[in-house]
Formats: sequence, structure tokens, C-alpha cells
Amino acid sequence: MMTRTRSHRPRHDHADQTFRDQTTLIRLLEHLDHAIEDAGAATSADELFADRMRFNSVAMEMTQVQECARSLSDGYRETMPDLPWNELRALRNVLVHEYDEIDAESLYDTVTHDAPQLAARLRPAVDAIA
Repeated sequence: MMTRTRSHRPRHDHADQTFRDQTTLIRLLEHLDHAIEDAGAATSADELFADRMRFNSVAMEMTQVQECARSLSDGYRETMPDLPWNELRALRNVLVHEYDEIDAESLYDTVTHDAPQLAARLRPAVDAIA
């Protein structure tokens, strides 16, 4: 009979958590930029919706934005309390759990209006990491 041993996770010190948070923030901004770029290729929500691959790309990129936001430590999110963390999580839930009912107009407006503002607010923090 084989005996299973528990694998022990290495302890991560503060510097490791900071590194994970910083790399996650970089990825969050990259996904946001991709969503903005993809949505920007459409001139309207209807045009975005009609292009299934582009629509799916924007929805997936925004899902990844929320996944990254969720992965940031509470302490790191608290260093930027003016960012809409709760709204990002709420949008993710709509995208993941109600995918067949995504409102193309809301997605398009979010990615073409709100996302560029969020990206502009995040860019200085990301630039400070590099």
C-alpha cells in the first residue's frame, strides 16, 4: 500500500506576495488593453456583437481582467482604494454566469468608455513596477 505524503507549500514572505501582486497587475492591464483594442475595432455594439470572434475575445479579455483583479491581495487592492474593484468582480460574474445573456451594448460601452479610464489610472502603477 502506498502512503500519501502531504506536500508542504513553501512559505512566501512579503516580497513574494508583492511580486505576485505586481505581475498580476501587469497582466490585468494587458488584458484590459487587449479588450479595448478589440472593441475599438468595432464602430458600435451591434458591429461588435455581429463579429462573434471579436465579441468573444472582448468578453474573455474582460473576464481575465476580473480574474486578475480577484487574484490581487486585499492589501494590494487597498493601496488603490479609488479603483472600482467591486464593479470589476460584478462584471466578471455577469460574463461568467450569464454568458448567453451578455448585453452587447453594456459590454461595448464598458470597454470603450470605462475601460480606457481604468487603464489610464492603472498605467502609472504598472509603469512604476518596470
